[in-house]
Amino acid sequence: MGIKFKEMVVMTLFVALLGGTIGGITWALLYIMNIGINFLWTDVRKLIDFTLYPIVVCAFGGLIIGLWEKRFGPYPREMAEILKDVKKGKKIPYNNLHIIGISALLPLIFGGSLGPEAGLTGVIVGLCFWFSDRFKFISAEMQELPQIGMAATIGVIFGSPLFAFINQIEDENKPTIIPKNMKMMMYFVGIISGYGVLTLLQNFLGGRLGLGRFPAIEKITGVEWAAVIPLALIGVAAGMLYYLFMKMTKAAVKPLAKNIVTRGIIGGIILGAVGIFLPYTMFSGEHEMVEVMNAWQGMGFAVLLLTGMIKLLMGNICHEMGWRGGNIFPTIFSGVSIGYACALLLPIDPIFCVAVVTAALTATVMRKPLAVILLLLICFPINGIIPMTIGAVIGGALPIPKWIGLSEEA
Repeated sequence: MGIKFKEMVVMTLFVALLGGTIGGITWALLYIMNIGINFLWTDVRKLIDFTLYPIVVCAFGGLIIGLWEKRFGPYPREMAEILKDVKKGKKIPYNNLHIIGISALLPLIFGGSLGPEAGLTGVIVGLCFWFSDRFKFISAEMQELPQIGMAATIGVIFGSPLFAFINQIEDENKPTIIPKNMKMMMYFVGIISGYGVLTLLQNFLGGRLGLGRFPAIEKITGVEWAAVIPLALIGVAAGMLYYLFMKMTKAAVKPLAKNIVTRGIIGGIILGAVGIFLPYTMFSGEHEMVEVMNAWQGMGFAVLLLTGMIKLLMGNICHEMGWRGGNIFPTIFSGVSIGYACALLLPIDPIFCVAVVTAALTATVMRKPLAVILLLLICFPINGIIPMTIGAVIGGALPIPKWIGLSEEA
């Protein structure tokens, strides 16, 4: 039985309201995050001229994160894990959204090599279930709100409505109450309303989060096309290194599993110590990416390559030490850094080089080539879509070697 016109109108209004709320909450959390980062790493640091400042601050951050986790539990959960539960019909609790929000902000403010998507997703999807439970008496279709809200959340965080749409439906197999075409429309309503509210708030009040924008690829000749597969394989190798680092850090940190506070402090010390020598290995990477775009020719091959590789390691160390967050922004940054390192050695267009390596690495980690292409189009030029597609398809198609010991869903 199809949805009646009145129910369709009510559902559309609720989805638009939900999307706008998602945009507002996302802006608020990002705004708080930026205030905290600027205060701790700009304002205070100007007053304290101390070489070991990153170690002290990150160790203190690890202490707070460890105490917070010991009191409230291991939050936030990973975005992929939440998405999987929502698609299985599992309910996400919403009685601890303030705890999840603070849990998400702490690692980001103290310099963790993590993205904000995990914490934002946990807060907003919980809110979607709250909406669904409070207003399910209006229409049975309200139980679909969490999945629609999930799509809106992803679109708002990454600033890419199409990425959010494809990421949500790429493996959409579960039967739904709402007819498929209607549900696709609801995805767009939620995504666009959330993205619109976030954009308005950012334009008027600040608090922007976003990747930099690369210029157009100036030349794509036979030399570039000859290098596209080797470049993609370099990106895949970096992606496999990410999984290898994941396996190694899990094994190394296992003895500290019950020592939550100690683990958090050690994680902070490692993060700060590495950050003294390779500062771009800290934070989520979107702002740092712009700086690398402007300075890569003077950074040198070794620094660029090490920064990209070590950032993959630091993301895993942070996560295993209790500094939880997302991995998508840091992964993109690593691809950019490694891609520029390759561009210093090869006589090809540097943006072409970066686009292929980044697409291959990100697709190797995310395992969703089409979603990766649409995500990267927010920062790479449209004439890079073919080389990015080649890189993403190769990265998403090659399996994780069995010797690494991790499933593709790890």
